[in-house]
Amino acid sequence: MALRLYDTARNTYRRIRGLPLPPLVLRDHTDWINSVAFLPDGKQVISCSADNSIRAWRVEDGRQMGTVMEEGGPVCAVAVSGDGRWIASGGQQKNITIWDAATHEKVVEWGGHSDWVRSLAFSPDSARLVSGSDDETVIVWSTTTGERLAGPLKRHSDWVYSVQFSSNGDAIAICDGTKIRIWNSHSGELVIPPIETNASSLAWTPDDQRLIAGCWNGSIKCFDPSTGSLLAEWKGHTDVVYSIAVSHNGKFIASGSWDNTVRLWDATSFTQIGPVLQHNDCVLSVAISPDGNHLVSGGDDKKVIPR
Repeated sequence: MALRLYDTARNTYRRIRGLPLPPLVLRDHTDWINSVAFLPDGKQVISCSADNSIRAWRVEDGRQMGTVMEEGGPVCAVAVSGDGRWIASGGQQKNITIWDAATHEKVVEWGGHSDWVRSLAFSPDSARLVSGSDDETVIVWSTTTGERLAGPLKRHSDWVYSVQFSSNGDAIAICDGTKIRIWNSHSGELVIPPIETNASSLAWTPDDQRLIAGCWNGSIKCFDPSTGSLLAEWKGHTDVVYSIAVSHNGKFIASGSWDNTVRLWDATSFTQIGPVLQHNDCVLSVAISPDGNHLVSGGDDKKVIPR
């Protein structure tokens, strides 16, 4: 059972008085939380942790749902398929595990990387999964057969920190801390020359016209993915921006940083919306619910915080 920050009676009182509700704080993980993601219906959050576990939480009240999914080592990445059927996880074990999102049973496990799996993403049609690893490679997999459809893509010079399918599924954006590369997801060919920037996290806008990058120097950059041109840059944080998310309607950008904060931005003006959201330690992952009504974050303080 998740531990909530405030009990139901206090939340009911605050609703009656028209006061804002404090965030839920979900504390069952015993080590840092590396990645968070919403199920497509927005009713549950999936989190993975260095405590070797993947957990599901009900957004409404923070209750932990179903059985805990466990790997044999720290879990670095989690992704949820757009059709809501599958949860993918990867980490120290170098494998990719597919779980049934409804039952939390292990469906299949794939091996293909020689080092930690650092990042995962499903294609919009849920038919493919892309994985990025500390072995500096990227692989595109068939969700149904486990066949390698593209890769290993090997031109990266460091750990692959973020892999993200474009909204139409035809491109994959990847960052390794020194360059952003955009690959054709079908052929495995580079779409444009590498973009020189120290990005640690990536997110596409829903129209695929912009690529948002969180950077090691605390800045956030906006690129034209068709040319690699820098469209905008702003100083969002005082430390590494390790996670970026864009709302499904394209109006908001969320950023999570090693400066212990989460910030929300207007995706047009790039101005900050509302107050800084505080963690007690580095923030490693942020996600926005499909309806745009909730934001979840997780990090080194071992807490999952839906807002």
